[in-house]
Amino acid sequence: MTRLSRCACCDGALEPVQQLRFLVESATLDNPVHLARIRMLPAVNGKPLPVCKACQTRIESARKWATKPQAKPAASGLLGALGALSVGLLLSSFFNSRS
Repeated sequence: MTRLSRCACCDGALEPVQQLRFLVESATLDNPVHLARIRMLPAVNGKPLPVCKACQTRIESARKWATKPQAKPAASGLLGALGALSVGLLLSSFFNSRS
């Protein structure tokens, strides 16, 4: 059995599963389509980092908090409806005043 790598974050020993993930992701760097399907580990400049399961969980939870929610358009449907109603009221008052 090969010697297990150390975690890039906490310098602890990697679990065998994490070591396998690191080896597979490192071996498929030349095939980005295949790598996109199997990418599980955090990466720096496109290269996977060997991290233990605890550090990977901590990184993933921090990533969820770091991403900002996308801002929704400010009620564009409501503004459009109010605009159409106001144009309709102006036109109806214009045509009713001539009668």
